[in-house]
Amino acid sequence: MSLRDYKRKRDFAKTSEPSGTRTRRPTVGKSEGLFVIQKHAARRLHYVFRLELGGTLKSWAVPKGPSLNPADKRLAVHVEDHPMEYADFEGIIPARQYGAGTVMVWDRGEWIPDGDPTAAYKKGHLKFTLAGQKLQGRWTLVRMGGARNQDKNNWLLIKERDGAGRAAASADATLAMAKSAKSGMSMDEIAKAKPDTWRSHGRSARSEQRHASESEQSSSRAGISSPASERRRGIACPEWIQPQLATLVDAVPEGDDWIHELKYDGYRMLCRIDRGAAQLFSRNGREWTKKLSEQALAAAGLAVENAWLDGELVALNHDGTMSFQALQNAFDHRSDARLVYYVFDLLFFNGLDFRSRPLHERKRQLASLLDEIPENGPIRYSDHIRGEGRAVFETACRRGLEGLIAKRADSRYLVGRNRNWVKLKCHRRQEFVIGGFTDPTGSRRGFGALLLGVYEKERDRRFVYVGRVGTGFSETRL
Repeated sequence: MSLRDYKRKRDFAKTSEPSGTRTRRPTVGKSEGLFVIQKHAARRLHYVFRLELGGTLKSWAVPKGPSLNPADKRLAVHVEDHPMEYADFEGIIPARQYGAGTVMVWDRGEWIPDGDPTAAYKKGHLKFTLAGQKLQGRWTLVRMGGARNQDKNNWLLIKERDGAGRAAASADATLAMAKSAKSGMSMDEIAKAKPDTWRSHGRSARSEQRHASESEQSSSRAGISSPASERRRGIACPEWIQPQLATLVDAVPEGDDWIHELKYDGYRMLCRIDRGAAQLFSRNGREWTKKLSEQALAAAGLAVENAWLDGELVALNHDGTMSFQALQNAFDHRSDARLVYYVFDLLFFNGLDFRSRPLHERKRQLASLLDEIPENGPIRYSDHIRGEGRAVFETACRRGLEGLIAKRADSRYLVGRNRNWVKLKCHRRQEFVIGGFTDPTGSRRGFGALLLGVYEKERDRRFVYVGRVGTGFSETRL
């Protein structure tokens, strides 16, 4: 792809923007690449959405910025291609230069297109998944007028309806997440930085060399290779990461391409660690740190500068079995079961985004991170077995466990539900709404039976009575 328009508009003797002298040959069959969103305070504040495609960054100016509300259709004006080096540019474009003003790396990560991205781009209808520090989930870029308007520049950027979308009241991501994904600085802080500090690479050559050496030494100690394609070193810890979900299936996947973990009977929980402080969140982003102070304290003590952990909170009885009922009762002091946070994935580690790395590599680093903590502590490593899926599942069911989670060993961490992670349940379980109760009869006290109902999703969530239950209650429970 040509960078002629990009170079024609800039005087590289005056601007610190990259000249695009280095080229990146597109990889045949490549199904994913870098994306970056830069906040640009030029004559008018706007955001520029960039996707790596064909060796350059395809770029769209989005005046209002991206929205997490699927009902919003944000105008995205297609502008000239930018060089790959531009993805790292954060700083100041001097006065009287094209686009003069402050530039922030607002978000960055990987994008994974549906099908052939080159063909979809030419057609004017790109569907893809973002795995960024701020933006995640399914998105669409569509040219207004479709394929017949290839010479037109107006597109629409739309958030797909998935677990990463949000209602209108909380959809303004540009206001809620205002700091740089690269430096953690605000626009004002970047504008006030010294000109010799904010070059296209963000550091002096000496600082960059020292930082790269430290990163390589750290990776070497951790037993992880430092590939030349690693572009994100020392980035700020994401404020939130939308979790990957498993798809329910009936058959156990077989072969060494799969690893198998226990399906815990608990609450999905993610943990953010940054500079000695830890926070715990539910899969919907609600903070549980105060409720789980023991787990938060243990996570804060891990030998890591920053990280995101993914796992499951369970309640263990005295005999070591898991109890979902005890977990529900644990927060109103009606259970003496031990709460344990089993961690099965590492999404971010010491300034590096691990979501684009294979699962087996993420788990190897996670095991190393958790190696020094007590085996019977409030945080524990969730181990796995490679291959032998059917045997693992049958053993789990014989022991009365919830089921099995099977994951592709070489898969990347993707937002939402997909078939890289699948789940099998040993037992079926349904949640009901208690709509009422009957009076007790005979010598029974409290109530006779609970009257239960469910909301039917396919009928506008109509509430439907499904039956009653009166057995299984102790005198104390009654």
